[in-house]
Amino acid sequence: MTTRRTPHLVGIAGASGSGKTTLAHALATSLADAAVLSMDAYYRDLAHLERSACERWNFDAPEAFDWERFVADLRGLQRGETIQRPIYDFTTHTRRTAVEPVEPRPFLIVEGLLVLHHPGVRTLLDTTVFLEVEARTAIDRRITRDRLDRGRNPDAVRVQYARDVHPMYERHVRPTARWATLTLSGADPTETSVQRLLEQLGRMTNQRLPPHLVGP
Repeated sequence: MTTRRTPHLVGIAGASGSGKTTLAHALATSLADAAVLSMDAYYRDLAHLERSACERWNFDAPEAFDWERFVADLRGLQRGETIQRPIYDFTTHTRRTAVEPVEPRPFLIVEGLLVLHHPGVRTLLDTTVFLEVEARTAIDRRITRDRLDRGRNPDAVRVQYARDVHPMYERHVRPTARWATLTLSGADPTETSVQRLLEQLGRMTNQRLPPHLVGP
């Protein structure tokens, strides 16, 4: 009987626009067998609210997330189970009926704004990363993402950033940097951050990463 290896969970947190998603997927590419799980999939379904209420909703507050399901899915992956990840529609602010299966891998990379906020999540993470970035860079990146991927008006993005994003960062996100085992700059080249993370993973596992776990 083959015993499934417990996955090594890497948590990447930081401000909106700090490069969490980019770093997570670049790291997954560098590792031969890794999966990425984004917190963005676990926003609460707002189907019960009118459009105007959704537009005023604070998506950067801890209450915006379905923590119960997020923690349950992380625990399932840690046990070696395949989970059914929800799919969130950012244009309608609702959760789709379809789901996306995520299989356990030797490395699971968990990325999101508040990955280090919830103690139930932190206790499951083996390696924790916090990405720092200047506000100007963060807002420029957010405008680009929201305009291209979510069809949003740049002026509306700036209003939301000033009203919700930056205040919630100061109150709920930045304080979680103290839980990080590694702090990186979101302004550094992604390749540099990936290399530092690979070195950290080697130290955390007290060994060099096996060749079959590192991609080309």
